[in-house]
Amino acid sequence: MDMNKLFNDLKRGEVGNLYIFYGPEDFLIREAVGRIKEMLIPASKEQLNFTVMDGSTVAADSIINTCETLPFMNERRLVIVNNAVFTTSGRKGFSKEDIEKLQSCFESLPGYTCLVITTKTSPDMRTKVMKTAKSVGNVVEFGRLKPHILEKWVAKRFAGSGKKISPAVLKRFIALTGYLDRDSDKTLEGIANEIEKVVEYCEGRDIITKEDIEALAPENLDTNIFKLVDSIGGRDISRAVGLLEDIRRSGEPPVRVLFMVARQFRLLLQASYMKGMGYSGRAVASKLQLPPFVADSLMRQTANFTREDLKKALKECGEVDIRIKSGRIEPWLALELLIASL
Repeated sequence: MDMNKLFNDLKRGEVGNLYIFYGPEDFLIREAVGRIKEMLIPASKEQLNFTVMDGSTVAADSIINTCETLPFMNERRLVIVNNAVFTTSGRKGFSKEDIEKLQSCFESLPGYTCLVITTKTSPDMRTKVMKTAKSVGNVVEFGRLKPHILEKWVAKRFAGSGKKISPAVLKRFIALTGYLDRDSDKTLEGIANEIEKVVEYCEGRDIITKEDIEALAPENLDTNIFKLVDSIGGRDISRAVGLLEDIRRSGEPPVRVLFMVARQFRLLLQASYMKGMGYSGRAVASKLQLPPFVADSLMRQTANFTREDLKKALKECGEVDIRIKSGRIEPWLALELLIASL
């Protein structure tokens, strides 16, 4: 089942009997479990009809017995099994016998029971137990949000806190969180915390400004590299050197910084060619596999450089990389000289 379909079903009041939730976004998994609990179990009946188990230690028999217990003074019983492990390769979790029992349990789950199993690892969909779970219940992956879905999610949370945010400021906030960066380990849990900080900072005001966002949101390497290259394009050497020093103090390895600078110039050169061919920002985003707001920023930044400038920058980045790796120059000094040269 698709994650969006799950939330739409819950919104319509439709709750099934079996769910297996997995994926990196624990925040959304907890939200889904919370909605199911709110719909099925009144607070006054929670002690009698709501059970939470640790899937890394519980035996299948305990889960089955709980699922088969009739609800008391309520239509449904809710059983949550967290951190389940469906592999049998010596790790904590269900044994082969347990998994076979669970498969039978899924097939005969009472209509009055809702069983929700969460797992931190991606289950093997080729196994019999998963095929059974998909045929009689719902297996849902809670993956990272796509840019347009993330924007709606963030806007909704700001609105829920009584705050208004313009599309441009919203995009800036998301860019600063680093969630959409390649290889980012940022999760919605972290973004929710950043939203709370902004809401508290703007107490007494309805509208969130760009200045509010930039005053609180932590800078990430991608953002600082963009600013660094922007300073180079604007021929602002003092700002560029200052940004490089900020990056150095943040503990980033100099070779990674050089790689990111070269990557930015490579993207700019590609964007420059595409812009000259009449491509829109959205088309550039699709071609380069970038978030739309990043592509829009690239398109704007290309105005600071000629294509010859960009080709020269890439060539010099390559030469500096060779000098650093051959030990002919101290890395941070090499980066400062590169910036001055560009």
